[in-house]
Amino acid sequence: MERRLHPSDLPFLGKQLAASSWVPIETYVRVLDILVELEAGGDVEGYLRERGRRAGARLHKLGIYSQFNASVETYGERVGNVTTSMTAVLYNFSRWSYVPIEPYEFQLVVEDATHYPEYLRFVAEGFTEYLGEALPGGAKMAISSERVTRDKIVFKGKLRR
Repeated sequence: MERRLHPSDLPFLGKQLAASSWVPIETYVRVLDILVELEAGGDVEGYLRERGRRAGARLHKLGIYSQFNASVETYGERVGNVTTSMTAVLYNFSRWSYVPIEPYEFQLVVEDATHYPEYLRFVAEGFTEYLGEALPGGAKMAISSERVTRDKIVFKGKLRR
């Protein structure tokens, strides 16, 4: 690992990090490169989505975000609240906004996203999907994302029936 990481990455290893702990994005990506190589088993996007789901589950269990407890009708707005507040803490770049489309459809728009790694796009999909796994009546949300320009990513959420 020391050959693959930079000396500046090493202080972050073996440290207990909280959800609000700041880690340089370059360090995060280098460590994630290693994890993908060791653990993804060829399904990189699926692996990263599952990491996002597990992160969502950990935060949910902490009980910090009441937005996790959403109804089908309020899911999009609550996802927007969680995501825009968390990303402001986690990243020192990018601007996130919530855009309602229809009652059961929304977008999360990431601007100034040039430095937002593709890996994180799939992690964020999994995190957002987790938020929709506990909706009443077994409803689920389908989440997808696309980098529409170098500097803009759009996440789309839509109720699956």
